[in-house]
Amino acid sequence: MCSAILDVLRHRKQDIDIILLTLKKLSLLFLSILFVSLISRGDEEKSDLWSLVYPEEPTIPKVTNEKWVKNSVDSFILKKIEDQKLEPTQSAKKDKLVRRAYLDLLGVPPTLDEVKSFHEDKSPTAWGKLIEQLLSSPRYGERWGRHWLDVARYSDTNGMDENIAHPEAHRYRDYVIKSFNQDKPFNQFIIEQLAGDLLPAENLEKKRDQTIATGFLSVGPKMLACDDPDKMRRDIVDEQLDTTGRAFMGMTFGCARCHDHKFDPISIEDYYGLAGIFMSTKTLTKYSVVAELHHFDMSTEEEKEKRKQISNIEKKKSEKGVSEENKKKFEEEISILKKNLNTPFEIMAVTEYPTKDLRVHLRGDYQTLGDTVPRRLPTALAGLIQPQMPSSQSGRIELARWIASDRNPLTARVIVNRIWRWHFGRGIVPTTDNYGELGEKPTHPELLDHLALYFIHSNWSIKSLHRLIMQSKTYQQSAFAKESLKKSDPDNTLFARWKIRRLESESLRDSILSKSNLLDFNGGGSMMDAKKHKYANRGKLKEHIKSNKRTIYLPVMRSSGYEGQNAFDFPDPSMINGNRNSSTVTPQALFLMNSDLIHRSSKALADLIFSKMPDEAIDEKAKWLISHLLSREAHNKEINTAVSFIKSSAEKDEKAAWSGLARGLLASNEFLYIE
Repeated sequence: MCSAILDVLRHRKQDIDIILLTLKKLSLLFLSILFVSLISRGDEEKSDLWSLVYPEEPTIPKVTNEKWVKNSVDSFILKKIEDQKLEPTQSAKKDKLVRRAYLDLLGVPPTLDEVKSFHEDKSPTAWGKLIEQLLSSPRYGERWGRHWLDVARYSDTNGMDENIAHPEAHRYRDYVIKSFNQDKPFNQFIIEQLAGDLLPAENLEKKRDQTIATGFLSVGPKMLACDDPDKMRRDIVDEQLDTTGRAFMGMTFGCARCHDHKFDPISIEDYYGLAGIFMSTKTLTKYSVVAELHHFDMSTEEEKEKRKQISNIEKKKSEKGVSEENKKKFEEEISILKKNLNTPFEIMAVTEYPTKDLRVHLRGDYQTLGDTVPRRLPTALAGLIQPQMPSSQSGRIELARWIASDRNPLTARVIVNRIWRWHFGRGIVPTTDNYGELGEKPTHPELLDHLALYFIHSNWSIKSLHRLIMQSKTYQQSAFAKESLKKSDPDNTLFARWKIRRLESESLRDSILSKSNLLDFNGGGSMMDAKKHKYANRGKLKEHIKSNKRTIYLPVMRSSGYEGQNAFDFPDPSMINGNRNSSTVTPQALFLMNSDLIHRSSKALADLIFSKMPDEAIDEKAKWLISHLLSREAHNKEINTAVSFIKSSAEKDEKAAWSGLARGLLASNEFLYIE
């Protein structure tokens, strides 16, 4: 009887176990469904943030004045203008357009021959041909590469607490210039800057380029004298993480270091999921004071072998008891090995560390730890289904490919808005570096999405975007508008006219040197003479600024700067800047009257006048100088004023008089502004 009862109970227990297991599975399924439901609701909440909704191709709007429209850009712009019962401005004159195009794409004004050539081309394709000509110029990459260097917080020195020189940083700068000239697909440009050292390469040159690209993570400011190595390492990670978010996606990930983001859907767990990727990345090789940045020696194998042989021979030479005869023999061997041996090809860039998943730092304190967060992407942006982070690599390649993905809602929007801002002086999204809740919303959201998708479908080609924007009627508008339009839209948020803007500091200096026939177009390389890990000499700034090289090739010293460049709003290289200020302050006028650059250039212009036209009358010389500097025909009134000035001043020193006239024209608004 007891045995029978036990058998029944045993079977019942098995049934109960099966039931309990089934319930457990059902409960897990229910919890999973509930979790996904909550996440979905989170997605619905995040969709309120316009920038996190994937762009869909908008319908090209219909407009009343169809004749004004040249391409899709114009349809979106004109629709907003017509909705306000306003009209766009007429097209700019050809002399304004040609100067605008040169300064916009190359950063230097056209020569008189180039202006004449454009004027004489009466074909309907003249403007398109000019754009193609400028996009194929090596000057293009120097101009537009500088825009990206603002975002990449580029500098040739560390600044901060220890102003250590970065003599190899120029390689990253030159990589950026080359990438723009080659029209490297922007998604590839992103991947190389975050994980180029992890990409396969068919040859040494390609491997060098891709490794140099990761200088993006190294060139930022770092506190190198911190006596707490753990804190130093985490601060570097924070700077890299926040810069990556702002530069490529316009998101402020750094705000979640201590707590969930107060405004955007980024949790503290998201932050430490990303931070683990950068903690698994090696930026420094020495963490004691003064810390040292990681460098690669990417010399050829033959060069490395020669240096190894030289080192071995020098050791033998220094051994005790070596005869003078053998020392002489060793010296001859070393001399032969050193012949035609290049200096080491060193690159300042990141590499891999042993992988590390981080625990949440409560209130940002690495000594007060919470739960471990596996290396991953932000769930509110990337979703729950994510790439598997490899155990043997940091995850930078996975992060880079996600950022550069066609399906990322932010990346294409951010870069096309930057391109638009650099063309027009104002972004469709005014806050170019912030697409979160605290950023401003786009004035033309449909146009922004249209441009983003056009960009993706054009193989992420920046030059294709230039063509679309510059071929539009919107870009070719005049700066002169009706008072009713100015009153209705004082900030030009409708883009119903061209916004006159001052040249950036680099373009101003380059334009002055170019028109004075002094500009040295040989670029690349470094002017830094300090060695790596050694202090930079700020006194060299006065020497560097005397160079006639394009301004992009002058060393950038963080925590210092060139007097003239700072006066004209050169950005702080300690932080990303996709939206430069443009001020009008007294030091600018003083610089244009008294600086060495102006004195040298105005004197060179006077010499140029006398060498080009020694026998011409004063009025012809004045006519040439005005046309040469302002890229247009001189007016009679201007010529007469110039002649009167020269005649009244030439009795003492005629060349000085011409130099004075040149100085006045270089300081004029017409020279200083893109119209």
